[in-house]
Amino acid sequence: MGKDTKIIQINDEFNENDTSKYIKSYMFIKGYAVGKNLNQTLIALSVARRLHEGQYRKDGTPYISHPLKVCSTLISYGIDDDTTLAAALLHDVLEDCADKLPMGGRELEIKYHLSEDVVDIVTLLTKESGLDDYELGIYFRNIEANPKAALIKLSDRLHNSSTVYNLSFEKLKKYLRETDLYLIPMASFCKNYYPEYTNAFSILKSNIYSLNHSMTIMLEKMGEARTDAWQGSAQ
Repeated sequence: MGKDTKIIQINDEFNENDTSKYIKSYMFIKGYAVGKNLNQTLIALSVARRLHEGQYRKDGTPYISHPLKVCSTLISYGIDDDTTLAAALLHDVLEDCADKLPMGGRELEIKYHLSEDVVDIVTLLTKESGLDDYELGIYFRNIEANPKAALIKLSDRLHNSSTVYNLSFEKLKKYLRETDLYLIPMASFCKNYYPEYTNAFSILKSNIYSLNHSMTIMLEKMGEARTDAWQGSAQ
């Protein structure tokens, strides 16, 4: 029995309405990868689109728009490494596309011929749910030790931080705390210890900090409003 027999075949038909919402980002990355001869990125672009087809973010946008944004952000910050950009496009597939990857992601190498380095970074970025502070610390330190993974994680956080308005009060509070405890310190560390990526890490840190600070102020006002409402109902 061949290795490919366990792999679920994914069709290449895409929702036209969804495609119109992300096609510009998709074609930008494709054109960039062709111009730079980034073979792994081209493969990852196609695979990510296939695997995320039919998935949506909480705001209703096609899910593929998120990894496309993470990747295009890194490109705009001067990152042109094939492995990094390919892994950025696939960074959520092990978490969110397990039903299409019954071999636990080995399909990425066996069927799609992505490099071991790309798959290793995607695996490193994959986070289990329900981690406590100690486990989260280990997870983020492992990412911090790999500058390519750190670039992706910070770009991922930057995009997510711009779309968290639909989170509940408690989830937003937890999200901001995690950013303060782990992501901003990670950006500071990487800025100092990976000189080849200093500019990218500096910009990511500044932008994430600004968004987090603004949301923290908003959260405090929300908390005050909740307290006022509770006190009013108690009178």
